[in-house]
Amino acid sequence: MIVQSEEVKMPKCGKPNIRQVAAHAGVSPATVSRVLNGNAAVDAALAQRVFASARTLGYPISKTVEGKKNIVLILPGISNTYYSHTATGIIDVANRAGYRVNILLSNSDPNQETECLINACNSDTAGIIIAPVTNRDPRAASPTLSHIPIVVTGPRYIADGLIHVHLDNEEAAYLSTRYLLRLGRKRIAFIIYYWADHIRNYEDFIKEYETSNHGCFTAYDRYTGYCRALKEAGLEPDPSLLIFGGFSYDSGYYCVKQLLVSGVAFDAIIVPNDRCGAGVLNFLQEQGFKVPGQVSLVCLDSDLIAKVVSPKLTSISSVDYTIGQHCAQQLIHLINGEPAHDVEIDAKLLIENSTHFVS
Repeated sequence: MIVQSEEVKMPKCGKPNIRQVAAHAGVSPATVSRVLNGNAAVDAALAQRVFASARTLGYPISKTVEGKKNIVLILPGISNTYYSHTATGIIDVANRAGYRVNILLSNSDPNQETECLINACNSDTAGIIIAPVTNRDPRAASPTLSHIPIVVTGPRYIADGLIHVHLDNEEAAYLSTRYLLRLGRKRIAFIIYYWADHIRNYEDFIKEYETSNHGCFTAYDRYTGYCRALKEAGLEPDPSLLIFGGFSYDSGYYCVKQLLVSGVAFDAIIVPNDRCGAGVLNFLQEQGFKVPGQVSLVCLDSDLIAKVVSPKLTSISSVDYTIGQHCAQQLIHLINGEPAHDVEIDAKLLIENSTHFVS
């Protein structure tokens, strides 16, 4: 409840009371009491206003209560270098600002993700950064979460009232596909990662793609960019060229093996990241394919692997660490009651030796 601010008069003894802090902050005495007792169910900006008024009037504040310095980072896992690099960017910025980062892992499980969010609802949590594996608003896990600042990374959009930090994944896939088309490649296979276990074929994917919020999943944006480039070239997406896989080396290896066994003709492949790309490259070379002569290869995320395999892999420039920095910066703005905004990082294609004109 917001109450009208009134002129604050110090008591004769010179010691301010809760009612004076409430009047100065423009809130109710009950709100001041909740804030100063460390109740998490108070809006972060409102709490900062109460703390500022208390400091101005000289009202004693518990260092424990005011000093919420824990940021909770919820990730699907850390074996994927995207998430480990993002976490490093978050930790570097947070530590410089005096915050500790506690990492909770959902293991790409929606139920575990909900548990992580509930566990984050304690009086020591100043804010939360989450890389979600579902399309659910994270605040739905607990009423307390509506009062804790939250930043979402990965998806372009989950829900109103949240800050989102992400790569422009649609543009990343579009640039990659358009480049391959300009090299004369027409049969471009696309390995796509999608979190839902029930999505294992093109028909199921398209059904959800056409009915769901596209901003919820990186896969949607990447597929949209892929299709846009094809249609600009006068081509229609071929369902047989869409393969569902993951980010790992093994996934890349077995996805391209599956593609080859199916008998589907292809002259280029776009993969989620360079670990997957290394698996694709290894299998193709084992089978005697020339890369990039017969098959060109592009990765939508890159790390050291893209630089050490032969040929080096054409890829979207890695921005994982930068994304982490932006996540922490925007969350700290929210914690301090300052304006915060969504951040979209531009995609840049780095040309290496895994792509070439059709031989």
